[in-house]
Amino acid sequence: MRSARVLVALLTATALTACGGDDPGPGGGGFPSESVRLLVPYTAGGPTDIAARALAAHMEEELGESVVVENLPGASGATAYQQLIQEEADGHTLSMTALPTAVLNYLTNDIGYTREDFTPIGVVTRVPSGIVVPADSPHQDLASLFGAAQDEPGSVTVGTPGATNTHAAEARRITQLYDVPLTVVPFDGNSEVQTALLGGNVTAGFLNLSQDVLPAVESGDLRVLAVGSEEPLPYVDAPTFVDEGYPELVQSTTTFGVVAPAGLPDDVRQTLEDTLRSAAEEASVVETLDERYVPEEFIDGEGLAELFTETEETFRGVLDG
Repeated sequence: MRSARVLVALLTATALTACGGDDPGPGGGGFPSESVRLLVPYTAGGPTDIAARALAAHMEEELGESVVVENLPGASGATAYQQLIQEEADGHTLSMTALPTAVLNYLTNDIGYTREDFTPIGVVTRVPSGIVVPADSPHQDLASLFGAAQDEPGSVTVGTPGATNTHAAEARRITQLYDVPLTVVPFDGNSEVQTALLGGNVTAGFLNLSQDVLPAVESGDLRVLAVGSEEPLPYVDAPTFVDEGYPELVQSTTTFGVVAPAGLPDDVRQTLEDTLRSAAEEASVVETLDERYVPEEFIDGEGLAELFTETEETFRGVLDG
């Protein structure tokens, strides 16, 4: 009898081991088995960092492991991406990403990564852009601004929050597609563009219509001449470029998403994607991110991959030379 009991015990232990007797965690297969790093390609306090920290708090609750936000600014985001692709593709190191800047970086420079080095997880927020002028600008509409640029080439300067980002690229597309010679003046960020606008140092600004810009618009210090979204924005009193006769200018929205290294196992990717999806439905997360910028329909990893490809097709060659 004792031999029979021992045999049963051994068989039971073997079965438990094969099935994973311990709880493998929310992701199955043992993921996550340790804390998760969420890299931010920019400095603390900016829109990407704010999104990352709101997301990290939600991920901790969902995954049952700590999620550590790590700011790695440098090279327009390339520093963080270079770190990311060196890590094991097991889901424990992720990075925020901002499109189109991430794509424009590798289209214009040899920086050691392309979209094929990433596994897209999903989109967190999307922030539309617009062309903005100071309140005392003589240009009351886009036609006036573009007309001045055509009448006096080089006279209309447009401040952008970077040299190789969506705004600089879209401004150059305006010149290429519509023969409107805008002079791009790059700055370090949205706030620097605002300062230049209010100081009369640039004619206009092409920048994100984010939480740091809207107060100046709402107070009347800045006026939005046109927005780069496909549809009008309910919180900005301005037409779209499409409304103004420029149907191709719908690529200036900044998309903030999450990526992992290429080769991420499907079950881990699905767990992370589900976590992002639930974050987009969590009231406290949406409030922090600002509901104006959270897509009504969640954009999953496949959708983010399509945005990478679409961005490449749109901006390839635009910033050359």
